[in-house]
Amino acid sequence: MLRENIDGTRTPLTMPAHRHINGSTLRTIITQAHITWEDFLAAFNEV
Repeated sequence: MLRENIDGTRTPLTMPAHRHINGSTLRTIITQAHITWEDFLAAFNEV
């Protein structure tokens, strides 16, 4: 998965393929995606 940057470049995002991930890995993914913890939880709760 790639994040589109403002300058037009793309940055790869960490996407683990296993069921359980460490909290620090989740925080890194959220940070790389440039979303807030609140936005992540809202999207998670919609699933």
